[in-house]
Amino acid sequence: MAAGSGARRYAEALLDIATEERAVAAYRESLDAFATGLDPENIRGLRDQRVPFDRRRAALDAATAREPKAIRALMAILLERDRIEIVPGIARAFGELVDRREGIVKAKITTPVEIAASERDELVRRLEQASGKKIRATFQVDPALIGGARVQLGDRLIDASLQTRLEHLAREMASS
Repeated sequence: MAAGSGARRYAEALLDIATEERAVAAYRESLDAFATGLDPENIRGLRDQRVPFDRRRAALDAATAREPKAIRALMAILLERDRIEIVPGIARAFGELVDRREGIVKAKITTPVEIAASERDELVRRLEQASGKKIRATFQVDPALIGGARVQLGDRLIDASLQTRLEHLAREMASS
């Protein structure tokens, strides 16, 4: 079984439990925090067969002591099955499932310079108005754009960068 499909199945099961417990936000926060803290070194440590299983289990129990019961149980199962490395994939899949259920679309917005939080908020608000969707945006900087912005909204690319406009102008002039 591929890690992606396994991660998705675990995420779907957790979403069912979280929904039943009316704790979807808490589960998402827990998974995200745990996935962030589970760096490659920690994964190696939890998978290291030279370390007695009881010690690895105690370390995991200590790390998840304040997490929801289902999260703690899942982490224990993953440790026993030597699948702890799929936790980041589970967190990602869980977030995607929640976003889809809530009608949230991801957007990656690229600008030539860092923009202020107020400008980011305004840009997201305008995109939400134009698309009719709630948007969860990430921002990145690419100085090669020169000006404007490039927005990847779901599977749609909106390229309003000065770089692209100049490339189109150059092609038009070359074909004339």
